Amino acid sequence: MENAFAWLREIAEWLGRFIPRWVVLDTTEGAIKYVGGDRPVVCEPGIHFYWPIRSTFVPYPTARQTDRLETQTMETTDGITFMVSGTLTYEVEDLLKLVPCTHSPTTTVIDLAMSALHDICSDKTWKELNDRKERRKIKTALKNEAQDQLGIYGVKVLKLQLNSLARCRVLKVSQSIASEEN
Repeated sequence: MENAFAWLREIAEWLGRFIPRWVVLDTTEGAIKYVGGDRPVVCEPGIHFYWPIRSTFVPYPTARQTDRLETQTMETTDGITFMVSGTLTYEVEDLLKLVPCTHSPTTTVIDLAMSALHDICSDKTWKELNDRKERRKIKTALKNEAQDQLGIYGVKVLKLQLNSLARCRVLKVSQSIASEEN
């Protein structure tokens, strides 16, 4: 019975594309409206109308947000292997630089923050990473490096901090398929 009325739903959806829609953006988000499929327009918080037949609407959070960065394994300049994870706190200042220029804005932000974390931490010795006096310098360097990488995309970095820092040992297990069969 469901298949019998599926064509009615498709017709209703098709006709609905000719009716204007409205979207309410609260103070924590903005949006990009693509008019004609190729012209991005920034929409600030408030009420916005668009024609689905001619436009697409992509909301995105602009307020302060926090993302956890997954654990990475890296090596210090003095050859010590360690694991590090962090937290990025940021806000989006310019949606036009982030949303239309990336396929997945959230993934882009996280990847660039992880890159900044790697660039700063792997350029230190193990002693520098664990020295309390150096921690303030490292925090500043992390934030500045993340801002350099994310500023291009209209993202303002508020904080990039380390959550965990621990020495580790990496073991690589490899075996051939032939030995598995025996």
